[in-house]
Formats: sequence, C-alpha cells, structure tokens
Amino acid sequence: MRRVLLVAPVPTHPSTTGASARVRHMAEGLLSLGHEVHFLHLQQPLWAPDAAMRQYWGDRLHVFRALSPASCVGRGRRKVLRLTAKALHLNLPVDSYFDPGAARCLYELFARRSFEVVIVSYVHYSRLFESVPGGVLKLIDSHDVFSDRYRLYREHGQAVEFFSTGRDEEAKALDRADTVLAIQEWDARHFRSLSRTPVAVVGHLAPPVDIAPGPGPVDPPAMLFVGGPMGINVHGMSWFIDQVLPAVRRQVPQAELWLVGGISGRIRGAVPGVRRFGFVEALEDPYRRAAAVINPQQFGTGLSIKSIDALRHGRPLVTTASGARGLEDGAGTAFLQAESAEAFAGQLVQLLRDPAWASALARRAADFARSYHQRSLQALADVVRGAADR
Repeated sequence: MRRVLLVAPVPTHPSTTGASARVRHMAEGLLSLGHEVHFLHLQQPLWAPDAAMRQYWGDRLHVFRALSPASCVGRGRRKVLRLTAKALHLNLPVDSYFDPGAARCLYELFARRSFEVVIVSYVHYSRLFESVPGGVLKLIDSHDVFSDRYRLYREHGQAVEFFSTGRDEEAKALDRADTVLAIQEWDARHFRSLSRTPVAVVGHLAPPVDIAPGPGPVDPPAMLFVGGPMGINVHGMSWFIDQVLPAVRRQVPQAELWLVGGISGRIRGAVPGVRRFGFVEALEDPYRRAAAVINPQQFGTGLSIKSIDALRHGRPLVTTASGARGLEDGAGTAFLQAESAEAFAGQLVQLLRDPAWASALARRAADFARSYHQRSLQALADVVRGAADR
C-alpha cells in the first residue's frame, strides 16, 4: 500500500466536468488498488467545498484557499495575463497558474504527513513539485496536450478556452516529473517528442456501469448528448443540429435530441425535436432510456470522456473521428464513427429503426468498456508500483 496525494484545481464532487471526473475516478482507481489516497484541492477563494466531497474524503481532504493579499494580487495579475493571451490567441508561460501560496500549503502538508506518491493534475501546476521532498514519486496527470492549443481553436473560429503554452514550456513542465500520465496514445507520443521523462498511458478510469433493470428506450426514440457548456461542445452540437438532426427527423419524424448538462443552456432558441434537461444528478436514467448516444465533437485534444461514458453505460454510440480519439480500436465494433453529416445521420437512423442492431452494438460497447477499464487500471497500478523501487 502507498500513501498517495492527488493535487488538482477542480473538485471531485460533483463531477460535472471531464476534468473533475478524471480526478475523482483516479482516486477511486487508486483506492481499489489498496492505496491510501488524500486530495489537496486548489480551490478558488470564494468556492465552498461540496458537502458530498467532504463526506467522501473526510480527513483526507486538504484545501488551499488563496485568501492572502499576496495571493489575491497574484491571482489578479495572472487572470489579466490569461485573458489577454486568450483574446490575442497567444501562448502563456507554463507556470502562469503557479501560486506561491499553494506551494507553501503543499510544503506544510508534507511537514505534517508523509506521502510516497504525488500526482499533480495539469502541466501548468508542475512547479508545485519544487515543494515535494526527495524520494517521493512525482507524477503529472496531463489530462490533455497544451502545446500551441490556441491554434486548434483559431482554425475552427473559436475563442481559446482554458490554457495554451509553447512546446518548450510544456517540455519544461514534463521534465519536473518522474513519470507523465497521458490519457491516450496520441498524447503520449507528443510528450515523448518533447521530453525524456517516461510516459505511461493511463486511460480514463471510470468503471463500467451496471444499469439497474427498468424501462428501456422511450418512444419517441431519443438521441442523448451529455456535456458541459464548453465551446467545443457548443460548436459540435450546433453542427449536429444544423446538419444532422433535420436529416434524421425526415426519416424518423418522432426522433428527439436530449441535451443533458450545461450544454442545455448554450443552445439558444426553440429547436424542433430538442429537449433540454439541464443538470441531472443520476445519469443512469437518461442513458438507460436513450435509444442512442451521440458525440458530434468536431475538434479537440486529449480524450473525449463523453464517448467513454457512453460506452461504459453500455449504450450504442455514434461519434466523429475527434470524439473517437484514443478509442480507435473500438471504431466499427464497439461504436460507430461517422466522417460526414450524411454518414452520421444514416448511422443514427439505422440504430433508431433497428432495435436489435442497437442492442448488439450496446453489448459490444459494454465489453469494450470493461476491457478498456482493466487496461487503464493495470497501467496505473504499474506506475504507482514504481514508488517501491525508489
């Protein structure tokens, strides 16, 4: 058993974004492997921890709140810098999010407790490793690739979201770790091109979901999309509503599109056949009742966790090449991949009209998700086991 400290700027509860789900399931995966896991949440100063998060972690939850005058001033400067870079489509230094107060908090935590493994989320928090004692295994859970990320958004006419940095800066961050965790193989190849730091592919660690028996797909048949309000989701869903949904409804007039999550508030106006559900605490119900799940993402980096979520719920999925990134070995067997709006609509119509075909695809999706989870969990176990060899 190892004592592991997870460090992240996102909450584990509620898991309303892919990033928070990644951290939460990383914790659950480590716990299932028999390790003692603690969480240091680098929270925003006015954010109050969710009661569910406190209940889950108990005394293993540690919180840094940037309330000191120096932290507030520094945070303001960093925010101005980030907003300017996003507006001008520029890269940021990789340490733009670094807060000396968070580093002191981490140092003081180590003075009170000993940890054998520290996993820091995102390359732009890697400077925190300077506060980690020698002999501790230092892992970066990369979540995504951030080198020149602004270019991808610019190419698709979108405002830059979150963070973008240069290749040299990302390499500097990677060099601070003992091992880098990549969420899929494409990311791993990128990181290996930048740094000699070992890279391990540890996919999304959310386990398969055994949905309790109950009412199956509803009539009218529903196509489900679960996603947050991020620009990538809005861009993909706008494409789907404009170019795919009308073609589906011409052939299956009763078909509906169900929007669940923050995306519900980002699609404006009344759209025939579209129902908005907003935040849903128990996602098992919409997954169980949907005839198909869609991920019309047109661009992105990293792994599209919404695709994994569809598969692990054992649902028939139709997605794009971007939505299938990191899951390519399941294309055509565990899920359907469409290269055009016409193909996307055709595959959905086939699923909506042929429940037997949809059920067969759903079974293969569940099988794929179980195998994928086992591989990812074993990869994590192998990396953390390295702490015993240090």
